[in-house]
Amino acid sequence: MQTKRYQKVIFSVILAIAVLWCAGIIIAPYWAGHEGIKGDISEGIYSFYAKSCHQVSERSHHLFGEKLGVCSRCTAIYFAFLLGVILYPFIRKLSNIDLPSLLWLFIPVGLMLLDVGLDIADVQKNSFITREITGAVIGVVLPFFIIPGTIRVFYEYFTPPDVIPKK
Repeated sequence: MQTKRYQKVIFSVILAIAVLWCAGIIIAPYWAGHEGIKGDISEGIYSFYAKSCHQVSERSHHLFGEKLGVCSRCTAIYFAFLLGVILYPFIRKLSNIDLPSLLWLFIPVGLMLLDVGLDIADVQKNSFITREITGAVIGVVLPFFIIPGTIRVFYEYFTPPDVIPKK
């Protein structure tokens, strides 16, 4: 099947969202402490990311003397997601709307849950490295589900059915 325009648009929108999302992670500490609109934007970015991340300073990387917009695991997830989106068209065609095996998703999630569980149970404390590895593996895998899944939704819901059968 040939790649259609809407498939390229969907990919471009997902890529743009990922770029903006990752940019916010860097902009938040860059503008932190500034007066006026830059400081307000920084506070707004931190507040926005706080809805999905604990932002604990000890578990976050720091840049420009401030913590990033999200913790180290979330940073790894989001930047690896961006990498996965960039790599996607080199690995799979946009016209391929088949999802990979769910094992490609369950194994990284299982490793992350194991990392978190061992930390909570006080068996093995996780570290920046374990949080980043488990986050990055999940992040790089997610685009291979989200991109074809989104394209498939648009294909199934917005493609008119064949009313007249083809001969």
